[in-house]
Amino acid sequence: MKSIFFISVLLAFCISCQQSAVKNEKRDAGQFIIHETEKWKKELLLNGEIGTPCEADYMKWNAKNPESYYGQPSEISSRIFDINGDGKDDLMLFFQAGESCTGGHEEGSDFVALIYSNGAEYLSNKNLRAKIENKIMEAFKIQTDTFARRAIFSITDFKQQILGTFQLWRDEDPDCCAGYEGMFTYNPFTWKIELKKHVKQ
Repeated sequence: MKSIFFISVLLAFCISCQQSAVKNEKRDAGQFIIHETEKWKKELLLNGEIGTPCEADYMKWNAKNPESYYGQPSEISSRIFDINGDGKDDLMLFFQAGESCTGGHEEGSDFVALIYSNGAEYLSNKNLRAKIENKIMEAFKIQTDTFARRAIFSITDFKQQILGTFQLWRDEDPDCCAGYEGMFTYNPFTWKIELKKHVKQ
């Protein structure tokens, strides 16, 4: 009878420990996202890649942020997925650039950062914005034999690859309007990109 009681107590203890470990793991993932998001926001601001949040008076904003075109976002999106297949979660942070804070109406690509596991450590790739833009233009040139002078993109998801939509300007396209739209998938470890033209219904 005592042995049955002991086994029951031991089993209850083990279940409790397992539930506690799962809770800690989830809490750690949440803390990881918060920590990396705050760190990235600080880096973007200090490096002049973005400025403070946009203001109604763009001249004042420009005086405060002379090196920047885009402002700090109100929200940063995050996605977790084991993109490199090593059994550890990787984190992607991204947000829309929106229109320039300097008074222009030209929109830019999403800002994006990938924080990924590499053995026992975590590394980051924060050059993806320019990399994806260049890859879109290169792939477009190969597929259509047409030069693109500008491309911007928006991220829609992060799974086995980075997924998103893009707009592209050819030489004959006016500055106001992209002449080509499509969807892309990009693998940040193989550097391969695939483009698919968006067909309007």
